Amino acid sequence: MTKTKVVWRIVLAVIYLAIAVGVVSAGKSGFETLVLAALVQLYAAILYNFSVIGAATDVNNYAGFVRFRVLAAAQGQTGDEAGKYSEQENALQNAIKGNSMKQRIDQFSHGIVSVYAIFKIITAVVAG
Repeated sequence: MTKTKVVWRIVLAVIYLAIAVGVVSAGKSGFETLVLAALVQLYAAILYNFSVIGAATDVNNYAGFVRFRVLAAAQGQTGDEAGKYSEQENALQNAIKGNSMKQRIDQFSHGIVSVYAIFKIITAVVAG
């Protein structure tokens, strides 16, 4: 991932946090704050879970391709119309490595928003 893409992803994460803070702060009463914070928490938790599942799926797909390549090599097959299997494996591995930073930034931003929403839920319950 290039530095520009990393900076852009961080800017998006900060905007996401600002929107979450704005949504939760829109509550006028403790109950409204509680409901809005619960919705933001639910949204952040779902996005975090999807990003973790996506990362695990990428690794699982890569492992499946490696197993396939080993079996194909045992049968004398070294490639198909998309090129050599070793080249395809390297391209897949590079794609996974390229997405790693993006996924970590996204997971971190979802975690921060989630912690903020839980904090607001706790303060709304204690104050109410």
